[in-house]
Amino acid sequence: MPEIPPLRDPQSLKRLLAPRSIAVIGVSGEPTGFGARTVQNMAGFDGEVWCVNPKYAGQELHGRPCFASVADLPGAPDSAVIALPRTGVMEAVTALAAKGGGGAVIYASGYGETDLPERAEEEALLRETARALNFPLLGANCLGFVDHAQRVGATFMPDYVKMTAPAGGVGVVSQSGALGYALMQAAERGFAMCHMTTAGNATDLDVCDLAAFQLTLPHCRSIALAVEGLRDARRLFLLGEMARGLGKPIVVLKLGRGEVGAKAAMSHTGSLAGSTAAWSAGFRRAGMLEVEDFDALLETAGFLAKAPPPKARGVGILTPSGGAGIMAADHAEAAGLPLPQPAPETEATFRAILPEFGSPRNPCDLTAQVATNPKLFEDCMVAMLNDAQYGCVVFPVVYHNPAPGATPARMKTLDPMAAAAGKPICIAWVPESLEGPGAEAVDTSPHLSLFRSMRRMMNAIRLWQRHHAPPLPPGAPLADPPALPEGARRLMEAEAKALFAAAGLPVGEERRAASLEQALAAAEALGYPVVLKLDSPDVAHKTEVEGVQLDLRDAAAVRAAHARIMAGVARHAPSARVDGVLVQRMAPRGVELILGARRDPQFGPLVLVGLGGVQAELWKDVALEVAPVSPEAALAMLRSLRAFPLLDGFRGAPKVDVAAVAEAIARFSALAAALGERLEEAEINPLLCRPDGCLALDGLMTLSG
Repeated sequence: MPEIPPLRDPQSLKRLLAPRSIAVIGVSGEPTGFGARTVQNMAGFDGEVWCVNPKYAGQELHGRPCFASVADLPGAPDSAVIALPRTGVMEAVTALAAKGGGGAVIYASGYGETDLPERAEEEALLRETARALNFPLLGANCLGFVDHAQRVGATFMPDYVKMTAPAGGVGVVSQSGALGYALMQAAERGFAMCHMTTAGNATDLDVCDLAAFQLTLPHCRSIALAVEGLRDARRLFLLGEMARGLGKPIVVLKLGRGEVGAKAAMSHTGSLAGSTAAWSAGFRRAGMLEVEDFDALLETAGFLAKAPPPKARGVGILTPSGGAGIMAADHAEAAGLPLPQPAPETEATFRAILPEFGSPRNPCDLTAQVATNPKLFEDCMVAMLNDAQYGCVVFPVVYHNPAPGATPARMKTLDPMAAAAGKPICIAWVPESLEGPGAEAVDTSPHLSLFRSMRRMMNAIRLWQRHHAPPLPPGAPLADPPALPEGARRLMEAEAKALFAAAGLPVGEERRAASLEQALAAAEALGYPVVLKLDSPDVAHKTEVEGVQLDLRDAAAVRAAHARIMAGVARHAPSARVDGVLVQRMAPRGVELILGARRDPQFGPLVLVGLGGVQAELWKDVALEVAPVSPEAALAMLRSLRAFPLLDGFRGAPKVDVAAVAEAIARFSALAAALGERLEEAEINPLLCRPDGCLALDGLMTLSG
């Protein structure tokens, strides 16, 4: 594949996205117009704000000076918002670049998202012009941006002035403007936000460029990223590398996961939406933390912005409700989080404090006595926080006390406890009374995190632990890939397996036989029992034409099997070319896996592993990653399968040599990565896995020209 386009230098975007002066082009006198709303959203900004509209030149418009044209502005604006119809955008861009501006936001729609070829060409010309002028663009078809540190509301959404939370914490990047602003509104309840940008069509800057800029903001501690599509999704790898270097997590949501959603994403952004599994693999390769729900995006990013590195994997649950504790434990177990029982000294503390009908275990049930005995609550929380087994403590709020200050007071007692222990406290907000001063007290706390779902909370804790775990070593493509035939073609079993063997994969001995006599001779040479397989360049799945005959123990069995194969292909695929049969020694029993690889239009070569035969399609139990993968990453793929117990001695069966299997996956992925643009797809099915190693028993490959 071609080289990955580099990320835009964040410093080159500082004037556009963190401006000290801003011009709004196309402001009307109508207070609900997009330009007017933008000016109103600058109420807290202490820099220069200039309006441009010849109709109001020389006057004040919405409290700001108005000028006839860009050329008449008293200075070069760091940032500009173009609130004009599409037909006026190009002229405004060239005028702003000539004035020395730092970049522009384009609200106008009607470009490539319309699916009209002439509009896509118009958008491409706008991109080429802006890049030739070194003039960065945000949009088109976007909602703008918010620099919360400087109170710049460069957006037409109303009421930015209501967002009074201090700047910091989370940066938000979204292709969808409405969704980005929906997240930004968390600042109204005290949630710490630093910056919000919306990419829209990403005519020039895409979400990777925008997130890279936010990563450089000193008050940004994590990023919430909502992606619909990208022209080159491999740019996520560059962004992930930058984020790792800065130690800042990126929490990502892929919009357009289903077929209908993917089509909607294409129509909205003009970007290609790849397969869901490929995107998930791409996010993992980039080191990003994927969530599947919009509701989880900001909760998780906010938690990661506050939480220090975990001191332990265990989760402690302290609850005033036995039912809430059970619910929390259920979701922790489903997320794979350990729930160790309290250390002896912790349990002793619990027993000394709790009423006899409480539970001094994990979950620790404080009972309703906590409502009348605040010290019971505080002493138990400190004891659990000080237990070295617990990296964080979960506390469900099950009753929102409407008395003024009651719930906030309790939350304020937790904050210094969490700070002293160096561990986060996760508040699971159970009441359907979703808002109020108690919830706001958690949002504004630097050490407490609010979740309105137990499931989302436990998944966030899981992602937090994964973010701070040592990364798996990367894989590498083959340094000396095997020679390939010229031109596009499908390689059937014998040719494909020869390439696999050249890449270091274990492949069993076999003989090609053009006739029955050659098949008999090959069987004698290899030794019985043997397997006969159809050798045809036109039949990819031999079992569908009765083209695989197993466990043939003598010459008579070979003759009968050969006849069945020829009759089967004549019946099911009469036009197929037949080169004869392949003769292989019958392999002993083992666990059969499928190894697959394909070239994805977004991420390049991908590697897949799952149960062999038709079971991979039937159960959908597969692991997919961007190639190449290291043996360590391949082992993690195997362990992620629900079928992994079959490899690990299920019900007394012998354990498979999983290290050898992981090595084979790594070599297969290295071959796929080395083939690059030539690879269309490759498959080993089955890869026979046994205690003494593994063996590729069948395979095929399709190459592009």
